[in-house]
Amino acid sequence: MRDKARLPPPPPPPPKPKSLTGQRTNSQSQSQSSPSRKSKRGLGWPWDSAASQFKLYTPYYSTGRISWVFNWELWVPESIPPDIEWIPCVRTAANAKDIDAFLTDIIFGRGIKTEALLGFNEPEISDQANLSVGAAVDLWRNVLAAKTKFGLRIGSPGMSSDVSRSVPWLTDFLSRLNGDDGIDFLVVHWYGPRFEDFRTFLEHMHSTFKLPVWVNEFACSTMGNGEASQDEVMAFMDEALPWLDRCEWVERYAYYGHGQHKDVGSWVGRASNFTESAVEEPPSPPPPGTTSTTSTVVSDARRLSRVGRHYCEL
Repeated sequence: MRDKARLPPPPPPPPKPKSLTGQRTNSQSQSQSSPSRKSKRGLGWPWDSAASQFKLYTPYYSTGRISWVFNWELWVPESIPPDIEWIPCVRTAANAKDIDAFLTDIIFGRGIKTEALLGFNEPEISDQANLSVGAAVDLWRNVLAAKTKFGLRIGSPGMSSDVSRSVPWLTDFLSRLNGDDGIDFLVVHWYGPRFEDFRTFLEHMHSTFKLPVWVNEFACSTMGNGEASQDEVMAFMDEALPWLDRCEWVERYAYYGHGQHKDVGSWVGRASNFTESAVEEPPSPPPPGTTSTTSTVVSDARRLSRVGRHYCEL
């Protein structure tokens, strides 16, 4: 079980839209093209990710290798390119009341198209959404209203790989809704070192709930027992990504690699970082007996790491 106790809380969301148009204008329709999804592969985009880092993935989302992004929120990441699809998420109970206002402004007002809405983030985990089944059922009416109003497919609450908690929670949740849950696909998360365990978990969840699957978080992680190397992470990807692409009931997936150099997600392990510092190498020391006025240029720019390129190109 992963430990998120060290993570800082996300910043407050943007203010709710003050005026909602209720419809798209022609100019707004033209400014945002409808994303054409060409692959299952996507990116998790933590709230502290710099907007400028979207340009690192330009060769991949412009060609459809990376087709979608989500940020665990109801607000769109700053400077998201128009040719990559954003998927909103109602992360916690506090967000449920804001679904209509945010999505009306984003979808109808700004003309940004999206296919789906993701349910609560790990409600069975105390330091995540932390919702009782009863509370989640009461709040789910807000999600169902969005399904009808915006024509969205609905993802289940995102379930952790701790099946001793996630399976009973989701089973009870679905039972109480008695077929009126509106869920179109199952959302799951997994962290661990072995592809065989990853596949077994996904097969178990799919056979239990009989739904298509989105794997919105997963990573090759030793779970605090040392750190995986880049070679180990890439070897895991070599097995996992082709299998996910072939598996008919896996609709989408997103490795948890972007943003790992900051606080959010630092617990996954440095080897899974999709980006790395693009700091200029220091110059060679001057010959003995001479002086040099050349100084080292230090940059805070980022570039894709070997692992990041491997995920995008495999």
